[in-house]
Amino acid sequence: MKHSLRSAVFILLSFFLLNQSKAGNLEFMSGIPGTINEVRVNGNIAYCAANNGLLILDYSNPVSPVVLSYLTLPDAAGSIDLQGNYAYLSAGSAGLRIINIADPEHPFETGNYNAGPNSQCWGIDVSGNHAYLAYGMEGFRIVDITDPVNPVETGTFVLPEADIFSRVVVSGNTAFTNVGNTVYALNIEDPDLPALLDSETIIGEITDMEIRQNMLLCVSNFNDFSSSFYGLVVLNVQNPSAISQIGQYDTQEYSYKLSLKDNLCYIGNGTAGIAVLNVDALGLITYVGNSSGFSSPVRFAEVWGNRIFAGGEKLGLQLFNLDAPALLTRISDFMTLHDSRDIQIAGNFAYIADGRNGLVVVDISDPVKPFITGQVPNSGNGLGLALNNNYAYIADGQNGIAEYNISDPSNLQQSGSVTTDNWAQDLVIRNNIGYVAVDVLGLQLLNLSIPGLPSVAGNAYDLPGTSYGIALNDNMALVASGGAGLHLVNVSSPAQPVLISTYDTPGSAYDVFPVENRAYIADSQGGIIVVDISDPQLPQGLGQSVVPGDARQVIVSGNYAFVSDWSYGLRVFDVTDPSAMNEAYTFALSGTAHNIAISGEYIYIASGTSGLTVLRNPLSTGIEGVDVKKPVSVSVFPNPFHEDLKLCIHSNQTIESCFSLFDVSGREVLQLPRVIWKPGDQAISLIAANPLVKNLKPGVYMLKSVSGFAGTPVKLIKH
Repeated sequence: MKHSLRSAVFILLSFFLLNQSKAGNLEFMSGIPGTINEVRVNGNIAYCAANNGLLILDYSNPVSPVVLSYLTLPDAAGSIDLQGNYAYLSAGSAGLRIINIADPEHPFETGNYNAGPNSQCWGIDVSGNHAYLAYGMEGFRIVDITDPVNPVETGTFVLPEADIFSRVVVSGNTAFTNVGNTVYALNIEDPDLPALLDSETIIGEITDMEIRQNMLLCVSNFNDFSSSFYGLVVLNVQNPSAISQIGQYDTQEYSYKLSLKDNLCYIGNGTAGIAVLNVDALGLITYVGNSSGFSSPVRFAEVWGNRIFAGGEKLGLQLFNLDAPALLTRISDFMTLHDSRDIQIAGNFAYIADGRNGLVVVDISDPVKPFITGQVPNSGNGLGLALNNNYAYIADGQNGIAEYNISDPSNLQQSGSVTTDNWAQDLVIRNNIGYVAVDVLGLQLLNLSIPGLPSVAGNAYDLPGTSYGIALNDNMALVASGGAGLHLVNVSSPAQPVLISTYDTPGSAYDVFPVENRAYIADSQGGIIVVDISDPQLPQGLGQSVVPGDARQVIVSGNYAFVSDWSYGLRVFDVTDPSAMNEAYTFALSGTAHNIAISGEYIYIASGTSGLTVLRNPLSTGIEGVDVKKPVSVSVFPNPFHEDLKLCIHSNQTIESCFSLFDVSGREVLQLPRVIWKPGDQAISLIAANPLVKNLKPGVYMLKSVSGFAGTPVKLIKH
């Protein structure tokens, strides 16, 4: 019966999806990225391609780097190149993203290119008016970037083989790209017709390539469990029509990316740290040394003068002095997140269960510029999190519950632990009793009355299904138990929990949020389920959201349910009428949306490998607080314009808004920084807000408010 019900539900859902109104988009404010994958430095500014965007840091004081800005992207940024006032990033399924960095504190995307809906852009090299892209399965692409607002593909070369990961480097009229362990040399003198010159197959799978004079240096790895190679291969490419191998060196540990300084190669050498190899003019490789002592594998080592940046999973961005080729002295650490799973907020701090990275504390006193203030490792999986006075408790997977003293957020200490009967997935705390969802064993209680000595209070109370999430409602524990649905358990006597009833959901119940006599269930592909629990012995379904997605967590605030939708991001539903829920707002994430916290006018999302994402809450007293019934209008002058252009908002209330310029086809061509306008303020120069306004081609444009209020678009004419 349950499977038939699911089929019927999904048929209805498909109908509703085709007929629902479009939801509004939530506004990104800030965040802290996950792993940094690559860095490029210009002057004292470091531009970091991170798991979910572009992070820009000021290293004028190398001991204390300052975050200038952070810009989210639709997918993880794997590689980055700089040219002029632009950063070019390869962002996986999001393709090439072009970011204007003329003002590093206010970067904005100007244009993008993608080879197709299912393609993956992995490598990038920018030279002159073209971006050369390694597109894995989709081959090699050349994109004309003369107009950064409208990049256009000019040439394509489909490689004889296909693989997911690939890299590209350009030297003069030759581009070198790879598929797996094969290097291809392509003549790009005519960017419309790239042509194959030669290819060379080497040992292993290539993870990075760089050009030095007439040599192509390839980082490569191979292991078939009987033999292995991890290290550097040197190819002679003086004649790109006749490539030959002239050297190789095995570093003995998995190698990722490399950076060059004179004859020296600095390789992110995984668990061995940074390998330093000397490559002479003939391609002979000699070992110089290894810099070790890193807490996690090193993926890249980018040379910056006499200093070097190192990064990788759980390493953030670390800066060292190069005292000698393989001798480093630490200057500073910039911490990032690793795999953010759960988040709780108390005062000016966000506490994050960061997967295998442990507990991380983020200072959010300025939500637009959050920063990590403390971190302490764990030994498990960091899945769920609960706070109790000066202590934080992490549901640590197979290791049970880990307890941390958080009285000093900058000096966190693990103060205790307790092993549960099965995997600890989630927990809530009340009156020093911990209620833990323990996977296939159901519900287990903890005694937390003595800090430092948490203990189990009896065996787990067995429940059908897999217990993923838990909440308390008066004397009931509500347990979201996967395919078994929602269990209502009487815990009025904590020593003797009793199952009252079960509500079978159409999907897989991951989380539950009670509000008075209603339970809101994040039901994976079932979307959001609303259940009346006023009679615990006979729970009644009230409604199901029309967008199933993959709901993993839900928080209800007023008449809205905020839902983390795993591979999509955040969805917000109007649940005023549970039988007819409407999707009101959405925000797509490049990572996985795990858990949510709401504080004031901001929404904080634990975004998996993409770290922390901060959005503006449209239901707070922020931008949606504008009373649109009061007169609000916008004017610009002079119009028509050539270069000078000013904006004036006419309102008797404070307005906070973002504006964008659109061409006649409705395509967004420019984003403008956020405007906060108070009655009586002077006109704002749009040229100062975004200098690219004056570079627009002559034509007709529309200036629209894209957040804050819905005003009438203003028609602009550019001479």
